[in-house]
Amino acid sequence: MRAFALAALWLATAALAQDAPTRVEVRLSSFDFTPSTIRLAAGRPVVLHLVNDGRGGHNFSAPEFFAAARNVGGQVHDGSVEVPGRQSVEVRLTPARGSYRLRCTHTLHTAFGMIGEIVVE
Repeated sequence: MRAFALAALWLATAALAQDAPTRVEVRLSSFDFTPSTIRLAAGRPVVLHLVNDGRGGHNFSAPEFFAAARNVGGQVHDGSVEVPGRQSVEVRLTPARGSYRLRCTHTLHTAFGMIGEIVVE
């Protein structure tokens, strides 16, 4: 009986761990994203931990990515997340399969190379 109870507990714990979101840190600085290519698993919950290392503001703009994702929670407005200088923001979501453009839309930041890609497989 004890073995059965331990097996049931192990299965329940494994199921919860499978549903727990993966935490992915992305650093925003002048003028890039690190990593510049973000790889995620389709249909698996994720928490994007966006950290702005700079003094000035940046954003994480990926409108197609956010539009395709499910269960988006956080400070996403019009497909972008503003991250004030020296602060961090978290966004929870379940990504959809695809390849998505990422950029900072602040004046000239894209032109200076603040671009990236989100690949969801």
